[in-house]
Amino acid sequence: MTNTIIQKFFGTRKKTVMSIAGIASAVALLGAGTAYAASGARTAAARESAIGEEAAQNYAFADAGVDPASALYVRAEFDHEDGQFIYEVDFTAGDTEYEYWILASDGTVIKKSAEIIALASTAAEVSEITLEEAKEIALTDAGLVASEVTFTKADLDHDDGQSVYDIEFYAENVEYEYEIKVSGGAIYSKSKETHTVEVAAEEPAAAAKTETVVVETVETTPVVENGTADTGSSAQTTSGDSSASTASSRIDLETAKNKALSDAGVSASDVTFTKAHEDMDDGVAVYDIEFFSSTTEYEYEIRVSDGAIVDKSVEALETAPSASSGSGSSGSTDNSSYISVDEAKSIALNRAGLSASDVVFEKAKLEKDDGIMEYEIEFYQGNMEYECTINAVTGAIIEYDAEWDD
Repeated sequence: MTNTIIQKFFGTRKKTVMSIAGIASAVALLGAGTAYAASGARTAAARESAIGEEAAQNYAFADAGVDPASALYVRAEFDHEDGQFIYEVDFTAGDTEYEYWILASDGTVIKKSAEIIALASTAAEVSEITLEEAKEIALTDAGLVASEVTFTKADLDHDDGQSVYDIEFYAENVEYEYEIKVSGGAIYSKSKETHTVEVAAEEPAAAAKTETVVVETVETTPVVENGTADTGSSAQTTSGDSSASTASSRIDLETAKNKALSDAGVSASDVTFTKAHEDMDDGVAVYDIEFFSSTTEYEYEIRVSDGAIVDKSVEALETAPSASSGSGSSGSTDNSSYISVDEAKSIALNRAGLSASDVVFEKAKLEKDDGIMEYEIEFYQGNMEYECTINAVTGAIIEYDAEWDD
């Protein structure tokens, strides 16, 4: 039987040649499969111990002398070239396109190239508007001018990977919210909301009653999605004389701060303010006032129309160590032991190597974490997001992070 099988495969010269070729191919395939499996295992091990894509990008940025915030079209890919595991890192900065090979094990620059590209097309793609320009775009769309409105928010934000300016303002009893694309200035989304307003009308001193004028509204909320506006309709009816809504005198921010200080029983020299701006709360214009002394944190909402205290909270702070005491000691401290918000922002900017004119602040607030008073500072420069936590007593940086936000 065995001889018959052998004869079948090797009975003639032609059969012998074909059989030997088939066996050789099978052996080669088996060897290739084994080699491929071994190669895959080596690649997986190398990737596991590699420095990572973000670190590879940073090595390339550092070698090119490029600020990560100014880099565009960044790509980093793990690969195997010339017997080495590398990261291929490509990016554009200014008028130059860079290509790098970064050794995956330790970040050594293996190969690099830089090529000058056309400025015109790059500039057109990355044209960005300023915050003031974004505010003007929103006002123009709303059919208003700056003197007719009060801004309650105007800062940089990110929505689904888009860099946008969040713009919020109100005129009389109508509140507007806009998202304006940083690149190009297109309106990304918008909404308009009309609030019900209650107004106490003044009467002669002899009269003890108060007349309430109510404005009934139908809200309209047009929203722009992908550049297409969905415009609704609005209507309103009034009972009484609606002109009374603007008759009441407004207090200014300094007056509101003084009212809060008076209610708290402290003076301006004894506290540090962390927030003081105008806002809207359930359709009512208020001043948000926050400040702290050496022992207490205060939060107030003061009504803009008449200076009435709408809401307040008082929270005792845990005793913080003074700047001169050791990290393991504690004791009483006066307010001078705390650095100001502006000092904290300056420390964060110095750490990032930036100036205030280069960035848009997202957050700058005093907070308490595990009994320690800290400043949480967040800001953006282009698509680069920075976060810095600073000890409010010593000014030491507790935590710092800079991250590219796509």
